[in-house]
Amino acid sequence: MGKKNLIKVYRLNVEEEETGRRVRSYRFSRIGVVLTAITTFVVLVGGLYALIALTPLRTTIPGYPDPHFRREAVANAIKIDSLESAIIRWKLYSENLSRVLAGDTTINLDSLLLAREAPDSLSR
Repeated sequence: MGKKNLIKVYRLNVEEEETGRRVRSYRFSRIGVVLTAITTFVVLVGGLYALIALTPLRTTIPGYPDPHFRREAVANAIKIDSLESAIIRWKLYSENLSRVLAGDTTINLDSLLLAREAPDSLSR
């Protein structure tokens, strides 16, 4: 297939079967058909991307989080962190209370809380 075949002009006639009258006539070349197909594909993919990326339709895609859910996840993580520290304080308090009731020496809660909240130097 040479360069001449790409530029060569073809004609497609659409005719009525009964009367033989020409309804439509199309003129095209192979290069025109290829360029039209590529352009149509690019416009279709671009339009589909714009439809999904720029509209709220993207939230229907599985695995794509809604901004509301992201904010909620961050808020929940903060709540979990504060609840974990509260649980640690309650455990230390209950351990200290049981030591007091048993007659043992008490634990300094402030130094333990500071030691647990300080980052470990080896994990950096």
